[in-house]
Amino acid sequence: MNMHDELLQAATRLAAKGLFNDGGDSLSLLLPGTGRMLLLVHGQAPREVELDHGEDGIAGLHARLYRQRGDVGAAALLSPRWSLQLAALNEAMPAAVDEQARHIGRSWAPAGIEQLPALLAGGGNAGPLAGRLLALGVTRNRMLFNAELFEKCAMAYVLARLGGGRVKKVPWWVRLIAGRRLRKDQARAAASHAAGQQAAELGAY
Repeated sequence: MNMHDELLQAATRLAAKGLFNDGGDSLSLLLPGTGRMLLLVHGQAPREVELDHGEDGIAGLHARLYRQRGDVGAAALLSPRWSLQLAALNEAMPAAVDEQARHIGRSWAPAGIEQLPALLAGGGNAGPLAGRLLALGVTRNRMLFNAELFEKCAMAYVLARLGGGRVKKVPWWVRLIAGRRLRKDQARAAASHAAGQQAAELGAY
């Protein structure tokens, strides 16, 4: 399957799950070794964009993601129901399950575009950005997994918060080990991308 088809397949999967919904939603894939990415904006045809093009808007935002995080191989800006409800709480969602700590990493409170460099420097792979869910991954499949995982966790967290329940974080030592493994994955992916190669797919944990 070529990259064009992979991007369309990702859009179809996310749309079927209610994550890829309107004209502000977008997906992209890094094209390692080319200095370009493949971008799909909801309702438009995929197109290649230079990473140093300096475009404003959606294309410019996606290009910034790849320039500022060498490990990122795929990115999405989505509008899933529960992630948007989470943003309305105006707080960061804690890592309540080990898989969340392992693959999403450090989350953040709702943020604007001007805060993007600091968010990316923290190494997190998903969180509310400018009224949407930003989801990142070292590969397309990992980005899809992270987006879907964040939405599931957001649903559980929002329902617990609105119901007055208390949400506990996973133990600190679990977060520590998970964070170390995530950073190793990201370092390997960044090295692969710098060499003009696709990052390797990650295992379940």
